[in-house]
Parts: sequence; C-alpha cells; structure tokens
Amino acid sequence: MVMYERTKNLPWNLDQIRFLYPPDDFTGSFANAKMQERHKANQEVKIKALLDHLEAQSDPLEAMLGLHPSDHLRFLHNNLQLFKKSGRLERTLLLLYYKKNTPFALVGTYDEWKGLFLHCDRERLRAEGKPCPFASATAYRGSMTGSRLGLSWTVNRDEVQWFLNRWQDKDLGGGTIFALEIVSADVLFYKEDGHRREVILDPAIVEGREARIIDSLP
Repeated sequence: MVMYERTKNLPWNLDQIRFLYPPDDFTGSFANAKMQERHKANQEVKIKALLDHLEAQSDPLEAMLGLHPSDHLRFLHNNLQLFKKSGRLERTLLLLYYKKNTPFALVGTYDEWKGLFLHCDRERLRAEGKPCPFASATAYRGSMTGSRLGLSWTVNRDEVQWFLNRWQDKDLGGGTIFALEIVSADVLFYKEDGHRREVILDPAIVEGREARIIDSLP
C-alpha cells in the first residue's frame, strides 16, 4: 500500500483512504532499481494530483469523485457529517448504492446500507427520486441466500416474472422471491428508469412487516 506524507491541512478525514490501487500500487518488487524508482516517482505524481484535487474542493461529493471508486464508501463514512452539513449525503449515498445494488442483488451488508440511509433527511431523499405513483402496492425482492433483508424492492411485475422463470429450478442456482405489501409512506425513495420501477423502503418496514415467499404471481 502506498504511504503518503500529509503536508496539507485538508478538511477531509482520509483515514484508511488508500488512494492508489493496482497497477498504480504495485506490491511486488521490480527486476531492477531503475524500474522501482520510476514506479515510485509515478506514484508520487499521482498522489500529489489527488491531494491537490482534495485541497481544491469544498463540495464533499466532488472531492469523493476524484478518488478511486474503491475509496468512495470509506470516504463517505469518514466525512459523513460534512456530507450532511452540505446537503450532499442523499445524492452521494444513492450514487454509491445503485452502482451494484438491485432488488435481486445485495452488494455490501444490509446493516451498513441501513445505517447510512437512516442518516438521510427523508424529504431530501424522496426529492432525489420521482414522485411515488401509488398509494399502495405489492413490492418484491429476490435473494440467493434466502434472506428477505434488503432495502431495494421492485414493483415491476414483469421483472419479477422474469426472475421467477429464471429461478424456478433451485438445483440450477435459483433464489427465493419475497412479496411485501406496502403503502407510499413506507417508501424512502422511488426510482423509475426504463423498465426499472424500484423503491427503497424504510428499514423498519423491511424488518417489522411480514413478507411472504412466492413461486408465482397472482
């Protein structure tokens, strides 16, 4: 891992921020000293550019985006209060969450995402999405592990049917699909993009309301 000398008084908490990742951070050894020195010099140039970027930014979201994607979530955790104070927490969290998370895949841990979303301002979070188009609906979530715990659920029956068909044979790696009855007040965020019609639900609803396992749609 690259070590850097912090000579600038930056406003950001950079604890456990790695900055460089392979191939920029080569952890092995080179065949000769000249190659080693060149690699170290290149690292120093890149580290300086990253630190200069962080020094120039007052917006935590823009500061984060200048870092390697593998550092983004740690930077958010480190500077959570600055994100909240600047009103950028909700947009940043959604950006990171939707990079890989869907109603049929959880990347990261439920507790980590839950904790971050509980820090959000509900009105600001809702405003980042589209208006919730229903008063009540059935929401669906799929899991390869058999756990219903997850914040993302879909209200798109066509998508659910596709996964029901795909996961019909459990011997071929199929998952479990859960159905949950919700109302608009349960929704923290509504996303509609092409065929995707998804909600992020209040964790209290996910954990406290009974969900049923389905193998077909009514």
